[in-house]
Amino acid sequence: MTTDLVDLPPRFGMDRPAFDKIGSRPAGELRLAASVVLVRDAAAGPGVEVFLLERAAEMAFAAGMSVFPGGGLDAADREALAEGLVDADAAEDAARSWDTAPDAAAALIACAVRETYEETGVLLGGAAPPAAGTRERLVARETGLRDVVGHVEAAALRPWARWVTPEGMPRRYDTAFFVAGVPDGQEPDGATTEAVGAGWCAPAQALHEWEDGVRALMPPTWAVLSELAAADSAAGLLDAAAGRRPEPVTPSFRPDGERVGLVVPSHAFGVDR
Repeated sequence: MTTDLVDLPPRFGMDRPAFDKIGSRPAGELRLAASVVLVRDAAAGPGVEVFLLERAAEMAFAAGMSVFPGGGLDAADREALAEGLVDADAAEDAARSWDTAPDAAAALIACAVRETYEETGVLLGGAAPPAAGTRERLVARETGLRDVVGHVEAAALRPWARWVTPEGMPRRYDTAFFVAGVPDGQEPDGATTEAVGAGWCAPAQALHEWEDGVRALMPPTWAVLSELAAADSAAGLLDAAAGRRPEPVTPSFRPDGERVGLVVPSHAFGVDR
């Protein structure tokens, strides 16, 4: 793996006073999280489309940003292996992909499935969608994912990227990004209180909208979209993700006069640069 550093676009930087203000706050605890890039073939021509949520402006984290479905692990997710939601062999395979313990890998899978279902209505790696109202009960924690799906077929989720928030930031996440297709008969809806909009979008289009200032993206989302823009098809993308072992990407700060930029290792883009 190369150790070359790549400068992210200047828009991801900040002025020195803002950087100093962030640095004066207590560092946040590093939390595990999972995010799912739902993909489908582009409606016109080769390529793929991804499902993006537009976060509500009042959200404490990533307000107003376009994001993939996902969120932090909860206590129930951490019991996925012990409860049999994810079987031992699948957990072992995922542990190798994410360079972690089987119980932690199973928790990431459970979190990815749960968050995707809560935020989009798409149930990955399980049986047919459950009865009406189940999604709302899961969001309210009146039922658990184990009761919803019984068992998760982890192969529906393919590892893609792993991003770690830099030290010193008030909110820090170690986020596993999966890619997945939408099961037949299901369609994401984005009906969640955390979002004010949702829809399918070609990665290149989302990047152009970001460049034009009409869409807000965080560095991990921008980098994943940059990679996916080159995909020819959803099937090819999912095949490429099988067995992938994402190297953690931790941005670092690069002061430059009155501005502080961000740099990342070149493997953040899946290639040597």
